[in-house]
Amino acid sequence: MKESIILSKKLIVFTICYNLLEGVFALYFGVESNSTTLLSFGLDSFIEIFASIIAIWGISSTNKKVHDRAEKLIAYSFLVLIVFILAKSALDFLNTNKPEVSIYGIIIACVSILVEGPLGYRKLKLGKELNNKVIIAEAKETLFCLNLSVLVLVGVGVNYFFGLWYFDPVAALFMIPWLFKEFREHRS
Repeated sequence: MKESIILSKKLIVFTICYNLLEGVFALYFGVESNSTTLLSFGLDSFIEIFASIIAIWGISSTNKKVHDRAEKLIAYSFLVLIVFILAKSALDFLNTNKPEVSIYGIIIACVSILVEGPLGYRKLKLGKELNNKVIIAEAKETLFCLNLSVLVLVGVGVNYFFGLWYFDPVAALFMIPWLFKEFREHRS
């Protein structure tokens, strides 16, 4: 059990390092191309860093109240991203804010799919083995990043290959139901 906790912490630290790089690149190219999905992706990388830091705090304690607080904080990080996506997508549609095409967004999404999928599923498996809701919630944040990578690939990719700019903010909106489900599940 102790070895699983140590492995969980190592995977979470790796998640922090990876997301720092991913987030910087996604935000840079998201601002450069005005891509809602890429900006949401970059923001989610930093929310995932926050969730990972909270998870380390939560699993480092044996206090049930710390575990509960850590899980709630991670849940509210999902809500922050919902608000951003709604606001940015609405602005894009109201102002016809067309994103530029971005091959870098496609590359970032592909790399993320290759990294976040195995990482998220490994952390989820460890969380379930340990029956640790904090690790499970943090793993779900990583798996959300995997889902988000696919949506970035769709939104940015359709814009890149077919010039259909509105796929970018629409793809971002498809993230909201999953985010809200996870928020409700982990806020209690």
